[in-house]
Amino acid sequence: MKSPIKYKLFHFISTLLLVSILFSCAQRSALTGGNKDVLPPEIKSTIPENQTLNFVDEEIVVEFNEFVRLNNLQNQLIVSPLMDEKPVVMIKGKKMVIKFSAKLAENTTYSLNFGDAIIDITESNPYPNYKYVFSTGNFIDSLSYSGKVVNAEDLSPKANVFVMLYNHLDDSLPIKQKPNYLAKTKTDGTFVITNIAKGQYKVFALDDINGNYLYDLPNEQLAFLNEPIQLDSNFLDSSLYLFTKQSEIQFVKKIENKQYGKLSIEFNIPTNEIELLNLDGEPYPFVTMESNKTKTQHTFWLNHEILENQQIFIIKDNDKIIDTSKVEMITTKEYKDTLLNVKSNVSSLFDLNQKIVLSSNQPFTEIQKEKIQLFEDSIPVNITLEKDSLSALNIHLIYPFKAHTNYKLLIEPEAFSSIYQLKNDTLINVFKTKNEEDYGNLKFTVIPDFQENYIIQLLQKNEILEEFFDTNTKTFNITYLKSGEYQIKLIIDRNTNKKWDTGNYQLNLQPEKVIFYQDKITIRENWDNEIQWNIKL
Repeated sequence: MKSPIKYKLFHFISTLLLVSILFSCAQRSALTGGNKDVLPPEIKSTIPENQTLNFVDEEIVVEFNEFVRLNNLQNQLIVSPLMDEKPVVMIKGKKMVIKFSAKLAENTTYSLNFGDAIIDITESNPYPNYKYVFSTGNFIDSLSYSGKVVNAEDLSPKANVFVMLYNHLDDSLPIKQKPNYLAKTKTDGTFVITNIAKGQYKVFALDDINGNYLYDLPNEQLAFLNEPIQLDSNFLDSSLYLFTKQSEIQFVKKIENKQYGKLSIEFNIPTNEIELLNLDGEPYPFVTMESNKTKTQHTFWLNHEILENQQIFIIKDNDKIIDTSKVEMITTKEYKDTLLNVKSNVSSLFDLNQKIVLSSNQPFTEIQKEKIQLFEDSIPVNITLEKDSLSALNIHLIYPFKAHTNYKLLIEPEAFSSIYQLKNDTLINVFKTKNEEDYGNLKFTVIPDFQENYIIQLLQKNEILEEFFDTNTKTFNITYLKSGEYQIKLIIDRNTNKKWDTGNYQLNLQPEKVIFYQDKITIRENWDNEIQWNIKL
């Protein structure tokens, strides 16, 4: 016979367990969809199979293990060689159907490169670099051509540029004919063209703005090899230098009057032969004309009363009329300035490698030097004033500043007069120069294996800090450099015009060659750097 106490205890525990189970089953919990899908689609079947020989079908069907869609197919799909009409690509559930409407060439290997255009519909996971290859002949062509495309002027990599091979060798390529093989560059400028037949090819790279595989726009960038290549085996590490051909037709890009009397004109190509005429063919009176370093921007400071808020200018270049422009003008009546605004580039802590630059909002016409004083530790010192070669708005104050020294710049009223008879007010700058220990120095020797003239540029963050023009072996010393990273750039100046020049395919002329020193140069405070640069072309 069971003990009553044991029986009651057993009954209590059984009841408690049953209630606990029922309560836990009744609890609400959030539904989860399982782990996130991070896997790309998988191919279950391909009809006809990839790498098919003697291909005669009109369509290809690729079946995946899940539903897929196409992403940016127009920019991703590369068909090589080009077909007269691109194949039509459709998605039907888990299948991708490729239909051909153009007649395929005989005994030709075709590759359809989809990039990352095929993605699943749930998490947009791409099937990476899918490529379908087939041949209408008895074998698959297997040669490849690879390399890199860079900007010719600064050697930066160029992405999404077509690299094109032609088995024709006439000079009309690539202006009139589409390529036999092509590929598109990656973000780092590299490319690979695969499944190429043996033979001789002309090579081009094209930033194809209008998408027609032809070099037919003046602003399209082009690169080319001067001589055809012979492909008998895989060709690696070719370098192509992309450039924009300089326009041969001069035109005005922009003309405007944003400040009283100042007419700014921007041209598409450099010029030194600009004339400004009115409708009667008479020269417009102007006080001065200034030009930027590249001779593409010219500023005329007009010297006549401006009565109308619109004026017409005839612009001639080298005795030829290139434009007639109507310009909105600031009239003399609207002109309210009474003071010449003069300022300097001086800050409280002044760099030893700087000049003092005095600038104004109107060109200077008269300078009273005795009203411009520089004090060194309260003692007046002799200074030199020089006009800026590029701007009538700037005057350079030249003085051999000492390190860690107190200075005061005093410009008295009416020290300067402008073309519109304005005069300045008082300007006072108090500053101190830095210590010599705050800077590093750079000494580098260029040893070239070529005879042409060259341009040397010291760059920091793509800004030209120093520029030299020379030939043969030469040593350059640059002092008072701030700490940081620098680059040295060399341009082979084949026409000795002291600037980089672009190329011209019609003249079989490559852009001027650019070379960077192989390492970035780190300048530290109170440190001397010495470099020997042996350049081998």
